[in-house]
Amino acid sequence: MLRNNQNNKSKNNKKKQANLFGAACVALALLIILIAFLVKKDQISNNLKETAFFDRVFGNTPTFISEQEGKPKPSVTKDGDAVILNLKGEGNPEGGDGSAEEQTKAESQNYDSKITINELKGEEENPDYNRPAVEEDLTAQEETKREELLKKPEQPAKTENKPTPAPKPVTKTELQLCFTVIDADGSVVRKMIKRSVPKNDSPLTTAINLLLAGPDYSNAAERNLTSFIPKGTKLLGARVSNGVAYLNFSDNFEFNQEGTVGQINQLMQIVYTATNFSTVSSVQFLINGQKKQFLGEEGIRIDSPLNKNSF
Repeated sequence: MLRNNQNNKSKNNKKKQANLFGAACVALALLIILIAFLVKKDQISNNLKETAFFDRVFGNTPTFISEQEGKPKPSVTKDGDAVILNLKGEGNPEGGDGSAEEQTKAESQNYDSKITINELKGEEENPDYNRPAVEEDLTAQEETKREELLKKPEQPAKTENKPTPAPKPVTKTELQLCFTVIDADGSVVRKMIKRSVPKNDSPLTTAINLLLAGPDYSNAAERNLTSFIPKGTKLLGARVSNGVAYLNFSDNFEFNQEGTVGQINQLMQIVYTATNFSTVSSVQFLINGQKKQFLGEEGIRIDSPLNKNSF
């Protein structure tokens, strides 16, 4: 009997301890809920007001809930072609008096995002629409400065103007060439003409090549001139030694269709042109580098130098 009483007392003590522990846990939970409610009071009250929890459950909303101010919703206003989203809501968020000065100060500190109507439509129609970056709102002074910079013409890159060197004057020299004129009676007359050419280091070679080219019929003074030098004749070389000009001609020089008269005049034209230079007194004719005894079949001797007295 005594043992049963002790067991009952032990069970009662354990039950009391369990009840006390449970009550402590409930109290702790209520304390945590109370602290959370105090911290999130405004948010919880605002949610209860917006969802009308008390109206649906109890039929009316307590005064402290109905007087709870909700978070300001962003207002949408139109500014020209842009829609302005006031993310802070209407009124002065800092508690100012709403004057123009306070409003200007608020606008300068907190820029309202400006989105064009077309951009809003793009977002509504296309969920993947990428909104362009918002341009910063420039003040009147900055805008004016920007316009001045845009209107300012670009300065061309400076180039160093170097004076153009004057062209070197071309020194001219006059060469005398020997051609022939056929008179009305058919006789051949020697005719010396002058050619003005750029000065060079080999005037004898230049003069003989001009002679081989024949008269310049574009010049009125040379239109009645003729040359007995066979066409196609080329000067292969020229040198002067002890007053003798050694002139080497190609094979064409040997064959003159005018016969002896042609051969004599072709030799005369070369001798008179070459001996016009002060350093040349006679001419030794060579054919392909060889000294020949006669020119052609007629037997005009060319194995020794010829001068003006030879004609």
